[in-house]
Amino acid sequence: MNLAHGVPEREDEPEFLLCWKQQNCGSCLKRSRCSWCPFTQSCVFNKYGIQPLAPAYDENICPHWAERWEIRTHPLGCQVSTITSLTSLVSVASTLAVLLIIVLLVVGVRRCRKARWKGAASRKIRSWHVSWTPTWSWSSRNKATSSTADAEPLLDA
Repeated sequence: MNLAHGVPEREDEPEFLLCWKQQNCGSCLKRSRCSWCPFTQSCVFNKYGIQPLAPAYDENICPHWAERWEIRTHPLGCQVSTITSLTSLVSVASTLAVLLIIVLLVVGVRRCRKARWKGAASRKIRSWHVSWTPTWSWSSRNKATSSTADAEPLLDA
């Protein structure tokens, strides 16, 4: 233990002390490798490349265990914690995934219905041709019925 500073000796001592002496979030986040722990009001050294994900790699990133996901980092600023940003990202991603699933279901149902109607129509036509073949032509039937049907009124007056 380093008794001069009252903190344990660390391998990253210069960086740790550079961050530790910052007293507010704004000045803490001006340093490139520092992050702010809001409950203990302390500035800590953050050695990870993706700073908002530091709590996933190091559970002791902040002095108090409960604030590790509440850490404020340089890219997010003092008003946004890691848990808030991760929650919003997961919400947006899950909403987009649900919308994609709904669109795929609608497209799939439409294709199935379209295929079913085409299949049913072709089966009816084929079975009609096989089971019943007319002995007279359409043109002769239409000529015979059209002249008498057209002469009579549709409604009796």
